[in-house]
Amino acid sequence: MALDEKALRSLVTLLEEEDPASLALVRRKILGVGAAIIPYLDELRPAATPEMAVRLESVAGELRFQDLRRDFVRLSLAKTPDLEEGALLISRFGFADADAGAYRTWLDRTAAAVAADTPADAGVGESTRRLSRHLFQTLGFAGNEARYYDADNCYLTRVIDTRRGIPVTLTVLMLLVSRRLRLPLYGVGTPGHFLAGFKESGSPLFIDCFHGGRLMTLPEVKRMLVRNGYDWRPELGKPVGPRDILARVLRNLISIYQKTGAVDRAERLSTLVEIVLTGRDAKRE
Repeated sequence: MALDEKALRSLVTLLEEEDPASLALVRRKILGVGAAIIPYLDELRPAATPEMAVRLESVAGELRFQDLRRDFVRLSLAKTPDLEEGALLISRFGFADADAGAYRTWLDRTAAAVAADTPADAGVGESTRRLSRHLFQTLGFAGNEARYYDADNCYLTRVIDTRRGIPVTLTVLMLLVSRRLRLPLYGVGTPGHFLAGFKESGSPLFIDCFHGGRLMTLPEVKRMLVRNGYDWRPELGKPVGPRDILARVLRNLISIYQKTGAVDRAERLSTLVEIVLTGRDAKRE
């Protein structure tokens, strides 16, 4: 039976319990209610003691992550997960209050601006160059070389806000706009430096979104990998799908949080990687 407002308020006040066993029972009951109880947790914050505030935030965080896991499972059960939805779900992990609709609208407006500047008879190559110019010259998106290991670089919403990111998230941004323009761009999972790719006159070309949308030929990509200590393999130039792209973004975040000592965050993200790759939430089975 669903609890009414009075019962929900009473339940959250029980987080003041000092007995560990009783407190654990209260937490389980709150988690069983789900995200609907979060507003009642928030109500208590202004007057909460420091210890109680920590408990309130901890339980609210678990509730939000519980919902996020569920949404990741739903996303990942698709044969081809939606890259945009996945990127926005990852952003929700770091910024629960971000308005996904507002960022979708921003992507729509950006694509419309590129379309307005592109001749109707432009081919894939010319259209892609105009898209690249708009993102990296007109709007000023660029690689965050000064703060490469800042977690914000992995959250699409923050990349849009700050116009800075890492190779994979800047490429995701370009792919999402290109999809609205019906351009056949794809992600290329080259190790150490993710790229976008497309074909012009049957030949592959690559876009280095971290370095201002620089166009690269296949030989240039091969030389870049060798310089970075990687052996070239033909599969490295092939398209990678949304599932692998999302897993790569999540793994970047895991590495950042492990380096900064945010072990709990890294563990939660590891759960999301497993869900993205398998469509299963092992912790709930």
